[in-house]
Amino acid sequence: MNDGPCAQAGRDVMLVLCCVLMIVPAMAQQDKTVHLEHADSLIGLVVDGEQARQLVGNVKFTQGTIEVRCQRAIQYLATNRIALEGTPELWDGKMHMVATRGMYYADTKTAEGFDRVMIEESTTTLKARYGKYFANEKKAYFDTDVSVEDNQSILTSNQFTYFRDDQRTIADGNVKIRGYKNNLTIFGDHFENFKKTKFSRMTGHPRFMQIDTAGTGRYDTLSVAGGILESYQDSTERLVARDSVHVRRGSLVAEAGHCVMFTELDSLILRKAPFVWYADSAAERNQLSGDSIFIKLLHRKLQTVNVRGSAFAISTTDTLYPARFNQMSGEEIIFHFDSSKIRQIDVDKTATSMYYLYEDGKGNGMNKTTGDHVTLIFREGKFDRLKALSGVEGQYFPEKMIRSREMDYNLTGFNWREPKPPNKNVKEK
Repeated sequence: MNDGPCAQAGRDVMLVLCCVLMIVPAMAQQDKTVHLEHADSLIGLVVDGEQARQLVGNVKFTQGTIEVRCQRAIQYLATNRIALEGTPELWDGKMHMVATRGMYYADTKTAEGFDRVMIEESTTTLKARYGKYFANEKKAYFDTDVSVEDNQSILTSNQFTYFRDDQRTIADGNVKIRGYKNNLTIFGDHFENFKKTKFSRMTGHPRFMQIDTAGTGRYDTLSVAGGILESYQDSTERLVARDSVHVRRGSLVAEAGHCVMFTELDSLILRKAPFVWYADSAAERNQLSGDSIFIKLLHRKLQTVNVRGSAFAISTTDTLYPARFNQMSGEEIIFHFDSSKIRQIDVDKTATSMYYLYEDGKGNGMNKTTGDHVTLIFREGKFDRLKALSGVEGQYFPEKMIRSREMDYNLTGFNWREPKPPNKNVKEK
């Protein structure tokens, strides 16, 4: 009886499907097979009611791409697992794992290392008290006293997970990363690194510190804390801090919602309601604010501070006159420093400068100057003279007019405030 071409095609499909269903279990069974390549001696025994064999001396077995070597092993036949002793070593391609003792589970192609575990791959070395490698997933997990080191940095944490194919890593608990090139150390509770995209992120009370001792003989530390720290290592290496950012370097303190640090260029950009405070001396303090603030360092020392957009600068004048603040406002204010002392201030576009005058330690009125551009010159960090260009207007207010009424003369936008202390949840390491 001729069923026609459609019926024949259906029988062909069923035949192929049956063959596939028969082959798949056979392949799965074959994948679970462990091949004993060598052992100096083999002894059959029963352990807790399970048939096993004891392997001693130069033990070597393989399973697919996995190769395991050790000095002693017990192979449990029913559960398809192998207890490893005598410094077991495992290879999977370029990945090499060593432990004091371990377990290998053939059904899942999973290996565990105990007491002292080390993994080497390319230029990276990982050490921990416990490790587990999942060959099928190309994933490794480590716990307790974890350290990961390459030629760029060293990372320590409580737990660490590595995804080989994705080249992605996750570290948790007391994470600390110290870079060898730039003396930069990053702290936090949770870290993720995406090597393929050259991006990483630290959360859980994160902060970073950069310590410099060059030439001074004393520590000079830059610290930045925030809700999230991100690292970008593309064309320009930079660190980004977000959410309640707090910056400190010597007498300079800053707050912002967003901070970008260019590690090679030695500079910082602050955005989202940034404020910067610095002290020339114990008596003289300064505050800067604007839409954005660019801080340029030279050999870790202040070189320039550029405040852009609604720029405002305030400084205290005399401890005997706590209500008096020198003030400047404009679209842009640039501070120039020499040996961390102010050398010059330039105020551009709708520039306004207000400076209190003193004679023999007593108040002597106040000058207010406006113009398209105002430059203030300093000597040894002290105000020396002022230059104004284009559309200049000046006013002098005598002492008797301003005494006890200083608040009435403050410039529009005046907002003197004290810096907030760093987040108490930020952990000291």
